[in-house]
Amino acid sequence: MIVSVIGFGHVGSVVGSVLADRGCKVYGIDKNIDLITSFKKGLSPINEPGLQKLITNGLEKKKLIITDSLESISKSKMIIITVGTPLNKKYLPNLTYLKAACNEIKKLIKPGHMICVKSTVPPGTTRKIIYKILGSKKNIDLAFTPERFSEGTAIKEFKSLSIVVGGVTDRATNNVANFWNKFLNTKIIKVVNCETAEYVKIATNAWIDLNIGFANDLARLAGKLNSKIDILDVSKSSNSLKKGERYVNILLPSIGVGGSCLTKDPWFIYSMGKKKKIDLFTIKAGRKSNNIMPYFSSEIICNYLNKKKLDYKKVKIAILGFSFKSDSGDIRHTPVIPLINDLKKKGIKNICIYDPLVTEKDQIKINLKINSSSKNVINNSDCIIICAAHKNIKNLSINYLASNSKKGALILDGRRYFERNEINKIKKKGLKYIGIGR
Repeated sequence: MIVSVIGFGHVGSVVGSVLADRGCKVYGIDKNIDLITSFKKGLSPINEPGLQKLITNGLEKKKLIITDSLESISKSKMIIITVGTPLNKKYLPNLTYLKAACNEIKKLIKPGHMICVKSTVPPGTTRKIIYKILGSKKNIDLAFTPERFSEGTAIKEFKSLSIVVGGVTDRATNNVANFWNKFLNTKIIKVVNCETAEYVKIATNAWIDLNIGFANDLARLAGKLNSKIDILDVSKSSNSLKKGERYVNILLPSIGVGGSCLTKDPWFIYSMGKKKKIDLFTIKAGRKSNNIMPYFSSEIICNYLNKKKLDYKKVKIAILGFSFKSDSGDIRHTPVIPLINDLKKKGIKNICIYDPLVTEKDQIKINLKINSSSKNVINNSDCIIICAAHKNIKNLSINYLASNSKKGALILDGRRYFERNEINKIKKKGLKYIGIGR
């Protein structure tokens, strides 16, 4: 089957390369010439484990063609739209790029085409906007399928997670569902319509954000109540409680939530509620709780420095991991930026960063120098903050951290990097350990 993927960024490249690997002939279409050029050379500009191999194999077998041309649309059986929908100033998705893409391909759409939308949109967009643009009278099968995979585990999750499908018509739901079932062979969940499927996407991300916010609230309080409380034990034990057919499911705290989805979609829902004059209290609370965590982490560091009576102007802070999540080079909305800015605002200037996964291009964008040597970053530091637990950061031993940092240096564990037995080893090395909620 011939498939065209409109928008070949993180979502589109994963979807397209996996489908090419499963036997489809895939045209990956994007307007970003730099992106297209890089892919054509066989070099994935997107840091996702396993993606490079899939791209290389797809190109070599001629199952994957990456282009800025729309010529493939007319001969494709399936068209998948993954165009970005960034938030505007009112925290509502900007549909400009999506509308533009639909207007460009509408002349090439033919009766019998299957079209699957994966861009995050307000409920009603697929039917009221996209269907109208593409031609509701052309006898096409248009459906919405929310993308649910996470960066760093995208390929594995795309192949295994259940697929939600909701169409403009029942026929569209069935035909698009059959497509995904044929090439992914995973569980298919058919919902009553495309509006429901659209809502699934933003509801899921809002729930994750709110749950993390709840865990962060528990972590902040635990630190004030008793230093012996370990929020990881609290979460694990709480999650053993079964209620009917469901378990309690408390997620884990961290220095903050980043990325393009969890930071966006909750505000998206909140703004839709505001338009309807409904104040969605819990959605807003989750965002506030997560947004405060970089400043909470900054407070922990400053309390330590104050207790040791160290001069802010003379201390050195080492940051391990700059991206918003472990084993990813994505820096979009990383909570490390507000953490650094707050430390600098308080007078701490010597802040060194180590993250081998962040590209030089991204470093230029944010005007920050990220060191390629962990030793240079850690050397003579007063505080080590673990902001992302990449595999190569996990390989740094306790002895390595202790021998290169100052005696009595603080390790702020922002990602549950260390197990309980390791924490005791850290303390035996003369280091101070504080974890978020530990």
